[in-house]
Amino acid sequence: MTMKLQRKAATAASIPGPAGMTAGSWKKGAMMLASMALMAGGALATATPALAATGGCANGNLCLYAGTQFNVPGLTTGKTYECFQLGFYRLAGNPYYIYSYVNNQPVKADLWSSTGVPDKWRYVGTIGPGKFSSNTLKNFNDANLVCTGGRAPYWSQA
Repeated sequence: MTMKLQRKAATAASIPGPAGMTAGSWKKGAMMLASMALMAGGALATATPALAATGGCANGNLCLYAGTQFNVPGLTTGKTYECFQLGFYRLAGNPYYIYSYVNNQPVKADLWSSTGVPDKWRYVGTIGPGKFSSNTLKNFNDANLVCTGGRAPYWSQA
């Protein structure tokens, strides 16, 4: 006499896991644990503050200050090919000068002084991309114009 035994196909849920647990239940537990770890890691990542920008000058900006240590904000611009009259920003003329700066732009900023002759300028200095100074030691006191990105000096209305 031959007996026919029915075989059940094995499923992931029927395969035994650790400590007699079925695969389905321990896989769910492992996924839950992994999810909790990711959430905890994400919470830690968002709880860590980003490094503050030097002088409070945001990435992509040129910031010029009328005080040392990045105090007394004057000009802040994201324009990378423009000239600015420093007098409009209280950064030219006694007692207001550029005493500190941050250049978070990818381009240089050239400083110029007028000569009294139209369209004739005297070069004062350059603030390179990524450069900053908390005290210029009055090196830019003669400047009354700043041009970004290699722009030729002109009396702009900016």
